[in-house]
Amino acid sequence: MEFIYHITNELWKRLMEWIKEEKNQERFLLACLGISLLPVLALSFFNHPVMDDFNYGILTHRAFVENKGLGCVIPVLQAAVQRAVNLWHEWQGTFMFSIIGALRPSIFSEKLTFTHTFILLGLLCGGVIYFCKVLLHRILGLSKHVAVSVAAVLLMLCIQYVPVGLEAFYWWIGSVGYTGMFGVMLVLSSKLFWCKYEKQIPVKRMIAMMAMAFLLSGNMFPIMLLTAVIIFLNLLDILVRKQYDKVMKLRMTALSIVYYAGFILNLAAPGNRRRQSNFEPRTPLQAIYKSYSHSLEYLSECTNVVIVLVMIGLFLYMLYKLKDTRFSFRCPLMFTLVTYSMVAVMWVPGEYAVRFISGGRYYNILYYGVILFYGANAIYYAGWLRRRYERCEEQLQGLIRQAAPLLLGAAGIFCVVLGFARINMVRDVEEILSAKALKSLVYGEAQVYHQEIKEREAMYNDPNLREVEVEEVTYRPELLYFGTLTPDPDESRNQAMCAYYDKDYMVKLVPEEDTEEGAGEEGEHGEAAQEGEDE
Repeated sequence: MEFIYHITNELWKRLMEWIKEEKNQERFLLACLGISLLPVLALSFFNHPVMDDFNYGILTHRAFVENKGLGCVIPVLQAAVQRAVNLWHEWQGTFMFSIIGALRPSIFSEKLTFTHTFILLGLLCGGVIYFCKVLLHRILGLSKHVAVSVAAVLLMLCIQYVPVGLEAFYWWIGSVGYTGMFGVMLVLSSKLFWCKYEKQIPVKRMIAMMAMAFLLSGNMFPIMLLTAVIIFLNLLDILVRKQYDKVMKLRMTALSIVYYAGFILNLAAPGNRRRQSNFEPRTPLQAIYKSYSHSLEYLSECTNVVIVLVMIGLFLYMLYKLKDTRFSFRCPLMFTLVTYSMVAVMWVPGEYAVRFISGGRYYNILYYGVILFYGANAIYYAGWLRRRYERCEEQLQGLIRQAAPLLLGAAGIFCVVLGFARINMVRDVEEILSAKALKSLVYGEAQVYHQEIKEREAMYNDPNLREVEVEEVTYRPELLYFGTLTPDPDESRNQAMCAYYDKDYMVKLVPEEDTEEGAGEEGEHGEAAQEGEDE
């Protein structure tokens, strides 16, 4: 026993010595992030297009099929633009989202569907890492290792506890306009902050920012509105303050013009009015009020004990790391109000247009906003407390240093007690994204689903088969299945797939016993709905 104790003690000492270096902390956290993503990425190889993937890709897929080789590039791009024009008139003004949706990699081959997850994770991870590197390294002056370490921690929370994983990293149309563009928005915001800090906008950075601004102006409304607010506040600050030269003011004005031109083009779409006719909107003031109140409720709903413990740890970590930064961290309550308002802004489009938040993809970006809100405030309040400590007299500083171990011990005990009291190990582990992905892989659900959809796709791509009838899949993996064909051949989903694969008739067969049960359930639901209306 003594021998084992000495070995364990020696290994522990070496680990503690190794982890003290910032570069090793970065390596450890990146390794944890990478390992946690392995099941998520592995599951992507069993993924297939679903729902509106077919609707948005009709014209581009047809252009690819009809034009082989490099000669397909121009026709495919033209088809993507045409699809955006059609949807701008008929459905909604998100023209850049429509183009990106029509250009999903799997229009060229269903075998490329796995790339959707890699692209979406890459956009989110790249955005968060770049955001942290600019704010913590470039502006606050911390090392790159610290910035990347913080980014890795925030990413693990964003990814593993995302509300609806299917609509975050697997379904292209449901993901790229929300999770994907959220990452792009973080990059653009970071560049804006960086330019303000340096008091200049270099030409290369200006070109990149204009491209991202126009891309975001034609995307989904929550991110489009938040970007509009960020650009407006930055433009106002740069124009009003005398510390910025005329060149920077002109370039920021040009960037804003590019963005708001796309913004107006998005809002002016006839499809928006046609779609909005199905709903009764709130007034703008009502929408803003509801956004603040509902987002406050959502903070408590989406916050679990793991997030609380991580934020306490981040606060304590940054309390030490911010000792060398010169930033003042003034007005922390104002900082909280502003950062919370940035989260609330994303609620406004849903609260205004349809009076509620529709779709898990929408909740996903709201959740990312909450995590970044918590992280930013943990860092800011750590900096504020650090500045207060530095202003204390030497005697008081000595007392605080002496009490530090006791305070840290009390904080540690509090975290342990909170963890044991609130963590349900089975339930909470099953909630994380990697556990859901691993479950589908280990139980074989993903493999069976993949094989059955491949057999279907062979039928879909057979030019000699004009009418397709399929049975329901055996398993519906939580992160992959979002519906395919329906029993009604005239349903829009079936019609879109017919147009996509050039078929005359496509339908899902329903066994007779299921039909009878479904009819009974439908009758019950119909009666319940009628009772609800009567009430």
